[in-house]
Amino acid sequence: MKIQIQPSRSRGFTLIEMIGVLAVIAILAALLVPKIFEAINNARVNNAAVSYNTAKTAIADHYAKFGTMLSSNGVPIVAGQNQSTNMDKVLVAEGFMDKPFIVKIGDGIQNRVEVVPAVTAGTAVDAGNTAFDLDGSGAAVNDAPGSVVVWAVIYGVTEGDAKDLNDRIDGATLGAATGADLKGRVKYADAAGGTTTVYMYISHR
Repeated sequence: MKIQIQPSRSRGFTLIEMIGVLAVIAILAALLVPKIFEAINNARVNNAAVSYNTAKTAIADHYAKFGTMLSSNGVPIVAGQNQSTNMDKVLVAEGFMDKPFIVKIGDGIQNRVEVVPAVTAGTAVDAGNTAFDLDGSGAAVNDAPGSVVVWAVIYGVTEGDAKDLNDRIDGATLGAATGADLKGRVKYADAAGGTTTVYMYISHR
């Protein structure tokens, strides 16, 4: 008697099984991808808030050591000699910051910490002047009088990122739902569907 042994055939996936697997992968991707992008955006805005707080601490240390905002390693900075654009670089040179003011939001061009002339108390706040309505009273007048104001400037920020940054630094109550925000430490003009410049109050003297 002859016994015939049939060669075993390896069984592959059927078309239905493949479609089922792809459907599960597509559902998981649809659920996870938005969360991934949200986490990335939150990290970018958090980076800006952390950089702001680092600059704030560095300015406080600088003032405690030298007793003035307008100095570089104790040497007075003469007004009109480009002092406003280089304060973060001064802080790096003095060892109060590890690197210049760099954030992940905005266009990444010319973001910096500046020391600029202050305006008098009662000056109306707008997006470009050095007046800040720090208490958010709604009167929109300057609460940061003195000789100088230190602020951080971020250019080319989308309205959504500006609003998120404001909510992290000032809280949602000191921010506008849409459009321009002129209350608190973070202020910016209406982006009008494009981008805006964000000014963040650090200190004044």
